[in-house]
Amino acid sequence: MKIPRRLRRVNFQSAAHHTTSFAGLRFVFDLAHQLGLTQDLRTLTVKKRRRGIPIEDFVLGLASNFLVGGDSLSDLQVLRDETVTRELCYGLEVPAPTTAGERLRTFSLGHIYQLERIQRRAAGTILSRVGGSGPLTVDVDSSIFEVHGYLKEGARYSYRKVRGYHPFLAFAYEERVLLGARLRAGQRTSSDGAVPFLQQVLKAAPPERRMRLRMDAGFYARQVEQLCVTRGLGFSISAKLTERLRPAIDALPESAWSAYPWEDEAEWTEFRYRPNGWSREHRLLVKRTPWYENEQRILGEYFYTAVITNLAGAGSSLIRYHLTRGGMENYIEEFKNGLGAAHLPSQCFLANWAWLLIAGIAYNLAQAFKLLLLGVERHADQLKKLRLHWFNIGARWIRTGRRWILALARGPDTIAAFCRVQALLAAL
Repeated sequence: MKIPRRLRRVNFQSAAHHTTSFAGLRFVFDLAHQLGLTQDLRTLTVKKRRRGIPIEDFVLGLASNFLVGGDSLSDLQVLRDETVTRELCYGLEVPAPTTAGERLRTFSLGHIYQLERIQRRAAGTILSRVGGSGPLTVDVDSSIFEVHGYLKEGARYSYRKVRGYHPFLAFAYEERVLLGARLRAGQRTSSDGAVPFLQQVLKAAPPERRMRLRMDAGFYARQVEQLCVTRGLGFSISAKLTERLRPAIDALPESAWSAYPWEDEAEWTEFRYRPNGWSREHRLLVKRTPWYENEQRILGEYFYTAVITNLAGAGSSLIRYHLTRGGMENYIEEFKNGLGAAHLPSQCFLANWAWLLIAGIAYNLAQAFKLLLLGVERHADQLKKLRLHWFNIGARWIRTGRRWILALARGPDTIAAFCRVQALLAAL
């Protein structure tokens, strides 16, 4: 690298009518069309001004903002200034930041439910296109979305002493697809409203796949168990070590414990147990690990992990299966911060709920892009990597004769990859 003594003076000028910063964003719109999402969005009955932006453009404009790295309404201005990008995306009309905030505030509860159905159908379509006949593991959890200030409706102090919202989230574990998201006030408990949410999540699963629910101790509740039994669903739930359960574990003889195959010094056992108010007995699996303080083992003291389940199979394997639900924390982190869904922009609760659902649509479009158009080795890529290698690529838009050419600012490998993805999209 040769740097002159005096830095060269450069003149800047606009090339907005010839270039794009987001050449790969066109694939997202093609994918939304192939999945039927664009047509579904047109059924939303949100009112608009006489010369307002169509609702499908509004939702996909906000989703595009998430996908290219924007996490606030003000970031929409970048897409508005990208003339060629909007032309590439079939004449996309992107709302101004203030207009987008006003439009979000027009969403009523009925519109929210419509948007939930659209997001659910899109998730089900993705799972159907991906295929697979094995059980569908659904991880359900709640998360704290911290907010600052005192003007946001529903923002309250949670059990973690953090002011914010406490939404439900449900992911298909194998495919990392978001099956449902529901915004709640910050002070709500983990299981409050869980049954209605789960009933909606069940509608997203393809009918040919059997569902298995995995939940933490926040969903250790009679209503959740009754729903699973009534629907014939498999479940595994982290059990709370209550004043009734802990003595039952302590009363087990030493001969009841077996070595846990995947962890040194750990042991496990199993017995039948019926929590208070539950409809029947279920398998109660317990794993214990020795308690250490300053690398010194405390004899007779253990750390217990209990799981209640109706699944069949070896108990130790089921414990290991249940503990892998910790991977959902990575999905939540990617959704909240990698995508920017946690940056809820409005003082209005329903507007923030709509923002959350649109973020869910954007997240699933990114997952569908990986699952349907990229190789298996790319299915675990983070959204940051998708932006770098696919969405946020500069290009020049050229028209010659009757042909349109997108001259990418990358080498032949990227051009070959873009051609391959375009062919796969046409075949969907």
